[in-house]
Amino acid sequence: MMRGFSRAAFVVLALLASGVQFLMAGAQVAQAAPSDALVVERTFANSAGARDYYLHVPPGDPAGKPLMIYLHGCTDPQRQLVDTGFSLTKVADELGFVLAYPIQPATANERNCWNWFAPSDQHRGQGEASIIADLTTTLIGEFGLDRTRVYVGGYSAGGAMSTVMAATYPDRYAAIAPMAGGPYQLNPQTFSADLTGASIVEAMGSLARPVPGFFLQDLADQTSLYPIGRTNLVQWLGAYRLAGDDGVPAAPSSVTATAAPVPTTVERYDVGGCALAEFRTPIGPDHLGGGLLMQSAQGIDLQRAMMNFLLAHRLGGARQACG
Repeated sequence: MMRGFSRAAFVVLALLASGVQFLMAGAQVAQAAPSDALVVERTFANSAGARDYYLHVPPGDPAGKPLMIYLHGCTDPQRQLVDTGFSLTKVADELGFVLAYPIQPATANERNCWNWFAPSDQHRGQGEASIIADLTTTLIGEFGLDRTRVYVGGYSAGGAMSTVMAATYPDRYAAIAPMAGGPYQLNPQTFSADLTGASIVEAMGSLARPVPGFFLQDLADQTSLYPIGRTNLVQWLGAYRLAGDDGVPAAPSSVTATAAPVPTTVERYDVGGCALAEFRTPIGPDHLGGGLLMQSAQGIDLQRAMMNFLLAHRLGGARQACG
């Protein structure tokens, strides 16, 4: 359903239009030294289809550990992950969480993109959203994982699919990491999106709650343009206001800077003791380099930052951001 837009929103979406067609290209990453961490390839299927996935379980008893679902960008994701050595497994071992990488096959999308833009995959109980959600539930049950500390995130098309998962399964994921992604239900033909957050809250239904997010959008990204990330943040801040009982700051609660792994501005949006959102703006690299940072040893500091943000959150109930 189309919604009204302000003049400012129109300008943002006009900028977005020039780059969103490339969002599905994802991040093709360079080679890096492989990790010796144990990664097992498995297959999951439900009524909507089957997907291979890589699984890493850190040493020790997995019972009670958190779970991270990481969604890749496009273009030969299996080769990407093998080439970069599954570097996020090192963070999983350090911080103690189970890690799963679902793989999108070319039979579902010729460029291996998650179909975040397809209406058939944007709703609870159907399509790719249901496959990812049911895989999540299956892993929780199999390993006795902590249901209150389950997260989903990704880069490029995987980042966009992360917003779909939060909108459709707010009762399954405590927090998300949509990086270089896009707003929920962005229309690729008209380049329109709901900036109020109402479409997210509508998808959540009676389960509506603010789902905290770790956002990242590179200022130099020429594929997923910077306005796309800002639009994504605006939409989710709107959803937080509509879905939660606490106030949402109109401006960042704090703005800091870091140089690891690249110069980055970090905005935080906090309510009480709950971090609703963190928005990171690296000053370079481009889209491909950003994908490399999120999957290789070069970006291990950024990967730790993402997981530290996520792991600080527990699943809240209806209208609660933090449990």
